[in-house]
Amino acid sequence: MRPARGPSRAVSACALACTLLGCASGQTMYTPRLVARGELTARYDDGFTLWAGGRKVAESYHYDGLEHFVRCVPEAREHARAASSNGHTATTLSTLGVALGVGSLGGFAGLYFHDKDQAAMATILGAGAIVAVTAVVFGALSRPAKESAHGHAFDAMNYYNDAVGSLGATCDDLVFPPPAGPEPAPPVPEATPEGEAQPAPAAAPEEEAAPQDEKGAPEPPPLPPPR
Repeated sequence: MRPARGPSRAVSACALACTLLGCASGQTMYTPRLVARGELTARYDDGFTLWAGGRKVAESYHYDGLEHFVRCVPEAREHARAASSNGHTATTLSTLGVALGVGSLGGFAGLYFHDKDQAAMATILGAGAIVAVTAVVFGALSRPAKESAHGHAFDAMNYYNDAVGSLGATCDDLVFPPPAGPEPAPPVPEATPEGEAQPAPAAAPEEEAAPQDEKGAPEPPPLPPPR
């Protein structure tokens, strides 16, 4: 007798549907270990977060705190400000979309007048439909604002890391540590092309010989003058 497979197939189909509809959230599985003292890194757990020095600096969609953290790099500061602005705009649009979407359900109250007043029913249902369409528009407008916030936030992170973070400093402590690694090797002298004569080393200057008398013996030193 073969076991029934109905429930397992139903569960699999439900999980697949949730994944396709975006119900399942992803997350990063690895955190870098070798980072500079002030370097920013990004993680994802149902939303982007930026980290530095073992603490969370900012998170989507508002990215509050990022502008202050990268304030010493002008390009990074401007992108962080734009990320925060776009993130707040996206949240506002999403909130309006949800509120109007819920409010549009009130249009079904027009069905109460189905047998009493056809005109009133049509008016209420039409108003609900208009509110629902407006909610969809607000929800659609929030998506590009969210994507713009992410883009500006990552640009801010990259500008900051190139100028300060990856070099081991922070805007709170702009002290750059010495570079790690072995000291550079001394410069190698240029090789002389084959066939070209090597320059002869300069001869050492000859010492002046002491004066000698006729027999070849050195002359005695002169006597001191009489007192």
